[in-house]
Amino acid sequence: MSRFIPVVAGVLVGSALIAGHAALAQTEGAPQSEKPAEKPLRQCVSGGNLDTTVIDEDTLLVEDRGRGAMVMTVSGCRLNNFDPLLFEYRGSTQICNPIDVQMSVIYSPGFKSACFVDTLKPVSFEEAKALKDSLSKKKKK
Repeated sequence: MSRFIPVVAGVLVGSALIAGHAALAQTEGAPQSEKPAEKPLRQCVSGGNLDTTVIDEDTLLVEDRGRGAMVMTVSGCRLNNFDPLLFEYRGSTQICNPIDVQMSVIYSPGFKSACFVDTLKPVSFEEAKALKDSLSKKKKK
């Protein structure tokens, strides 16, 4: 029985070395990602302090003061940079789905036109910045 212990120990050590070498060989050939893993996009924005940017008459960029951003598409009204927007929340002020908010455009003499929120698409801060930059380039032309 005492002869088998060194043999079994040798087999176990040899197996561990082979497994370690195989794992090292697999990671050496795999490309290393240069960027750290990106944070997942927030699926909701908090409606308390929203920054809004009109992309076109049917599209609005909604930003949550550095925490999240969404592109909102609407129908039933026309968005522009001059008329104020009114957000009425259903339940909490979190906007996660189109049914969470009723948006309206307030026109000059106090006339309010309701907008139907069709879609909400979470975007990264880089995408939001690119949208704003593309708008400023269009205005300069």
